[in-house]
Formats: sequence, C-alpha cells, structure tokens
Amino acid sequence: MSDELIYVIDEFDVLPGQGEAFLDYYMTGYAPGAEKRGMTLERVLVSPPIWLEDQSNTVIITWTLPNVGAWWGMCSLGRTDPAVLGWWAGAEKMVSRRSRKFAAASAVVSEMSNV
Repeated sequence: MSDELIYVIDEFDVLPGQGEAFLDYYMTGYAPGAEKRGMTLERVLVSPPIWLEDQSNTVIITWTLPNVGAWWGMCSLGRTDPAVLGWWAGAEKMVSRRSRKFAAASAVVSEMSNV
C-alpha cells in the first residue's frame, strides 16, 4: 500500500474562556505521550480563529500513524496507561463535548479491510 496513514482526529468544544488553557493542557500533558505511542502531530486548528472569553472555541487536533499496525499498538498502549486515563479525566473539566475519530484515505480502505 502506498499510503497507509491512519488519521486520529480529536475534536473538543472547550468551555467559554478555556480555549487557550485547554490547548496548553493538551500540548503539555497529552501530546508528549502520544508521540511516544507513535503518533505524529499533523495540525492544530482553532475555531473560530480567536480565543473567546464568553463563548466556546472548538479545538481540532489531527495526528497520523504510519499504518494499521501502529494504530492498534497506539490504542493498546493508550487504553492501559494510567497517565492517559488521568489526563482525559482532567480534560473533561475543561470541555463540554469531545470526540475522537479514526480515518484513512478512501483509496486504501478496501485494502486495510482485508485482515
């Protein structure tokens, strides 16, 4: 397969006035461990593109993993790491909604499905 990248897309609706603090919490508390689990930070987006004090910001963070095997490894390591579980518990105090999605390029999904 020429492009087996798996994308991990984290999306957070951050409580009003907490956008910048949440992003710092994510980048200092979650990101270093994610990199150790094989994830590569692709991009960080903030919507709207201004820190809001009286409304919510949405923070979208995209990571990549090189292939399906790395994705399974990352999932296994993350689910059993007490530091990750603790980090998510702390994050819940700063967000009203969160989601995590996994995706791949449509051209390789059929090949990845043949396990």
